[in-house]
Amino acid sequence: MTASTIWLWPGRAAYLGPSLRLNAHSTAVPCYAVGVDAPFDLTVGGVRRRVRGARIPARTVHRIEAGAGRMLFDYRIARTPTDPRIAAVLRDLLDDPAGARGAAGCAAAAGLSTSRFLHLFGAQTGTSFRRYRLWARMLRAGRGIAAGGDLTRAAADAGFASPSHFSDSFHALFGLTASALLGADSRIVIRGERGAVTPRAGGPTQGKGPVTSPLGGSSP
Repeated sequence: MTASTIWLWPGRAAYLGPSLRLNAHSTAVPCYAVGVDAPFDLTVGGVRRRVRGARIPARTVHRIEAGAGRMLFDYRIARTPTDPRIAAVLRDLLDDPAGARGAAGCAAAAGLSTSRFLHLFGAQTGTSFRRYRLWARMLRAGRGIAAGGDLTRAAADAGFASPSHFSDSFHALFGLTASALLGADSRIVIRGERGAVTPRAGGPTQGKGPVTSPLGGSSP
């Protein structure tokens, strides 16, 4: 099987590798999917199309079926929020997803009612507060795994209530299990605000040197 690479930035993730026969799923943030070697079949709302690339909105159930060629997936919100209150909430969620306040607490800190805050958050990010908090926890868990932690510890440190909560959430967001992804001869590369690169410890690809992202080295 072709080796795969996963890049993690603050608020963003990307994957390059085999399609892995994904089940139907719904991402927390928009996903940009590209068939690197060949077109793929995308099914949304019961309609199946043959495409080379697509932008799939957050919280949209879809299924991607590809052949033996490589796929590129880029997960991120489309733009930086223009409202400083929402931008501050995103930073807090990414900095400490396990300890971040809930929607009511974030709304109070922003001087908004909970309903107004949730509406503004969705308008500014293209996803819900609950889904973005889940996304922030997934990214933190990925960093923990890249640092050498096991799935159970990484999930707990990221704020997941139990290993089954993490497993179910991962499958719902990405269409496969975390163990299946990590077992696909995968490599995790961490890119922070200053462009630092840290390869995932262990695994068959360790020691092959830094991997350059096809999407650029800085967070959008």
